[in-house]
Amino acid sequence: MIQNSFIHMQGVGKATEEKLWQRGITTWSLYEKAHEKGEKLPMPGTVLPGIKTSRRHYERGDLLHFQGLFPAGEAWRLLPGFQEATCYLDIETTGDGHWCDITTIALYDGKTVRTYVNGENLADFKEAIGAYATVVTYNGKSFDIPVIRRVLGIPMEMAHIDLRYVLGSLGIKGGLKRCEEILGMGRTDLAGVDGSSAVVMWNRYKRTGDRRYLETLLAYNVADTVNMEPLLVEACRMRRDTIPEGARFELPVAGSPETPHIPDHGVIEEMRQLYRSSHGNPW
Repeated sequence: MIQNSFIHMQGVGKATEEKLWQRGITTWSLYEKAHEKGEKLPMPGTVLPGIKTSRRHYERGDLLHFQGLFPAGEAWRLLPGFQEATCYLDIETTGDGHWCDITTIALYDGKTVRTYVNGENLADFKEAIGAYATVVTYNGKSFDIPVIRRVLGIPMEMAHIDLRYVLGSLGIKGGLKRCEEILGMGRTDLAGVDGSSAVVMWNRYKRTGDRRYLETLLAYNVADTVNMEPLLVEACRMRRDTIPEGARFELPVAGSPETPHIPDHGVIEEMRQLYRSSHGNPW
């Protein structure tokens, strides 16, 4: 999809890009060929140099170059063709303020789920995340990525797809779990467990040493992470169906990973009771 894109070039907006696509100019090469034929094209003085620069970065696999130029809602274009270099990431913390510490991290690459726990193997995350060219989060632009940089000192200098903006551009809003529900991907076994529950579970684990709390927290963390892949794939599908045939791309297929952590039903019920007492939600 990147080679079908023009909106990252100086002066080119979505309307101009769509007009090019409708004319059948759906790739950089087709734009260059049309120019060679003498066709009247928009902004050749900036687009032609932009194509050369884009091709150079594309051939190097430098997705960060494009992510920095695409509007946040269009960052989904980084996935088709580069799925193998993409991972999905979510962190849990001791709270939602700038002072918070990281408790757990879940990392998923479309095949394998890995988890990292404060006080156990959190330092191993740095090497693991370095293997990927693109990271996908939900609201990570505002929270996960800055917290990782501050707490772990990792630059996180890779391309970033924030699903909050990608889904928001499609009118799908309200937080990760709400987006899942809108697209028919609601959770059943972990219903009633939320970010505040994650903080409670961590505190109870640290106070009691009962690993049921940790396992349930990790299961929740993993669910947040692996559910991002079908959400992003669905967003790509929705976009794909709105663009001309010549600009369409092969859709990635969401995986079905084995979950390495099993939530404890007793702990879930504790969290649901806490949720009921504060939200009045009937579980």
